[in-house]
Amino acid sequence: MAEIIIAGGGHGGIAAAAKLSKNGFNTTVYERNEKNKMGYDWTDIFDRRALISAGIGMPSEDKFTVKGDVTFYGPSGKTKFVQHSPKNQPQIKMERSDIYDLLISHAESCGVKFEYNCNINSPIIKDDRVVGIKTDKGDFFGDLIIDACGCDSPLRKNLPDCFGIQKEMKPFEKFNIYRAFYNNETAENPQEGFKLTLLPQGKSGIGWVCSEKDYTDVLIGRFEPFTIEEADQAVEYFRTLNSNIGTDILRGGSFASIPVRQPLAKMVADGYAAIGDSAFMTIPLIGSGIANALYASNILADTVLSDISKSFTAQTLWNYQKTYFKKIAPMSAPLACLKNVLAKMSADKLDTIFDKDIIEFQEHIPFNDEKIYKLTVKLSEILIRIKNAVSDKDFSKEVLKSVKNMAKLVSLINSVPSEYSEDEVLVWAQKYNRIFD
Repeated sequence: MAEIIIAGGGHGGIAAAAKLSKNGFNTTVYERNEKNKMGYDWTDIFDRRALISAGIGMPSEDKFTVKGDVTFYGPSGKTKFVQHSPKNQPQIKMERSDIYDLLISHAESCGVKFEYNCNINSPIIKDDRVVGIKTDKGDFFGDLIIDACGCDSPLRKNLPDCFGIQKEMKPFEKFNIYRAFYNNETAENPQEGFKLTLLPQGKSGIGWVCSEKDYTDVLIGRFEPFTIEEADQAVEYFRTLNSNIGTDILRGGSFASIPVRQPLAKMVADGYAAIGDSAFMTIPLIGSGIANALYASNILADTVLSDISKSFTAQTLWNYQKTYFKKIAPMSAPLACLKNVLAKMSADKLDTIFDKDIIEFQEHIPFNDEKIYKLTVKLSEILIRIKNAVSDKDFSKEVLKSVKNMAKLVSLINSVPSEYSEDEVLVWAQKYNRIFD
């Protein structure tokens, strides 16, 4: 019976393990944390339909709430627009600990084994194939290694160059975030429950204040690393604008890193497949990746189950990446082009965009259920309006370049190789990566 190793306890990896174990594979998850300390001590917002797709099912109603409206502010904090939640909102809000409880209990019921407190150091390579993982508890070998270690995966970073898999992220591709839950000083729910500010205080990044009855959730996200002192200063700035942010940290108060970029250009190699944050499966504008990882888990498991040879080579695993790029990537990769423009804008330019009411997320940027053509047309319209609003020749050139790159991206995603050929895939991946350089 084939042995499947899930390296890291990412959401997509656990969900894939459950389906594979249910269908007769020996599947083990190796996770660095204890069972009750997996993930971050915070809440997440994601599409509930992904749970159904992964065969997990919905949690009990006391474990989630429905996502509400989000109010976006420009750097000055003077101009705003509201992203209204649609009727029958599919996005739900859950504690990360409750999400893991749901995933793990489902996986265990399917026969998945878990090895906790196990630090993964690197892959084991033999004859240009990933055959196992090196950990602080020893070496473990498997017929397929699924990399669910996260955006800074020690497996992906230590793969041989000949695999053609990107190891490190580039500037503006990762958010360094500080997040803490403070007491709610006023014990009231303000009219704007979720406020998100772009480039607060002129810093390259975002900040949000999400007010609940029992706490106020504050996040500071920047492209550059920053210190706890800088985080405290940013929180103090938001405290001057939001009287409900108390001074007592109820939980959190820690740093994390999340990818805010396009999906990995090449996700598979002989004996290896990346999933979730290891493959950068997030929505670039907001960094949320749980739903995409869960959708990917179903695609990956089906690909593995269809490999009658049980060889798990790049060739037999290619359908996983091809299907992901056909079904999921069109909803996220084009957003990376827009994100790259917004990320490099100055505060005054971005305020101009807000003042002229150019970006309206609820109207122009659908995060789900839109074909790539419709999405890129909408994003291109936004970029052209941005160009016309800002009188800067160099900036205008960059915007027009992004519009052209979106068109190239549509063509590339539609032409992802139908069958795996090492040379053809590497050429395709190079073209894909150049769009975002």
